[in-house]
Amino acid sequence: MQRALGVGPKKRKSNRIIDLDMQRSIGAISSMEYKRRTIINEINNVAYSLHKTSLPAIYINPIRTGAPNFVQDDILGMEVDPRESKCLLVISRYNSVAIYNVSQNVKIFDQMKRMTIPHDPIDNNGSPNSAHWLWDGTVFTVCTMDSVHFWDSFTCKIIETVKMRTKVLNHVMAAKKYSANKLVAVTGIEGHVFLIDMFHGIVVMTMKNIENKPIRTISWHPLNELQYVTGNDNGNIYLWDIRYQLNYVLKFQRDDSGAPVSSLTNPVIGLRFYNYGNDIISVDSIGGINTWEVSTGLLRPNHYEPVLLCDLNKNHIFKDYQFAVTEHLKEDIVFFPSKKGMRIFDIESGEHLPFSNDISIPMNCATYDTKRFCVYGGSNDVIKVWTPEKKTGGIECLK
Repeated sequence: MQRALGVGPKKRKSNRIIDLDMQRSIGAISSMEYKRRTIINEINNVAYSLHKTSLPAIYINPIRTGAPNFVQDDILGMEVDPRESKCLLVISRYNSVAIYNVSQNVKIFDQMKRMTIPHDPIDNNGSPNSAHWLWDGTVFTVCTMDSVHFWDSFTCKIIETVKMRTKVLNHVMAAKKYSANKLVAVTGIEGHVFLIDMFHGIVVMTMKNIENKPIRTISWHPLNELQYVTGNDNGNIYLWDIRYQLNYVLKFQRDDSGAPVSSLTNPVIGLRFYNYGNDIISVDSIGGINTWEVSTGLLRPNHYEPVLLCDLNKNHIFKDYQFAVTEHLKEDIVFFPSKKGMRIFDIESGEHLPFSNDISIPMNCATYDTKRFCVYGGSNDVIKVWTPEKKTGGIECLK
């Protein structure tokens, strides 16, 4: 008679990874680390290469000053439409907003419509500082130094203008398809954050200014429409919740000593959430890059070389530094416009992707297309796009 075998607890199988260059095992690792390294290996075999572009153009200067009659209109910011990824919203220095056709079947990005933004009496140059689409692409918003304009994207006419009582530097839209609150957050030069109700076109809440310093950058949480982060010229980064109007939820700290020090030693000019909103990445006024844990407010141990900012981003004090990250991925990629092209790397490892600096012209801004997995960049008055492609043999990652 065959003896019954006892069934004990199964031994967990450990993953092992092979160094393909040395053909040797480098030991047992966790399944999470195995997945991360596998994806990084895939990243190292994918290159974001320059694909299409728009043609440079010269426009009549809309500002009646002693400036030349015709100007190259520097691109300040952009965003791809979230519904179909066929249109690119672009704002530029000389008081204008344009919509470009970026459909897959076009060979060159053509400007479909160009509108002049109403004159801003506070800012003599009339430069807008930010622009965003509503989730369904029917409305877009443009922020200037004294107003937020809401435009109908079909007629390209302004349907609402909200005048602000102070100079404003940036805005972000929290209105999504199933959002209970259709809010637009606007940052002020005196440190306030104003929340505008899109349905009524009025300011419904003002978040307290903590330090009376300009807030140039703001980012809404990708999954929690009640929270956002701000970065100010004192170098401080704060997490806010609209349910607590009078104070911030969390201040991000360089260390856990509890000492009253600023988050960064230089003004914060760019912030983005990544990793499902669990982390943020920041850029300061000299190009310093840091990553932070949202749960603790502490610095993550990653180290990155500073990004070389173009002259526009170094000298334009009334706008944020618009960079982009991939959304809702664990292994996120960041796209930094720089003085020497588009700097692209994996956030977790800091590994640069191949071709990430394949042009030598300065880039002003970037926006990521979540449907096509490509990134658009603005260089002076020209739009360019980088698309993911498999790396060919013999090409090394740029450091």
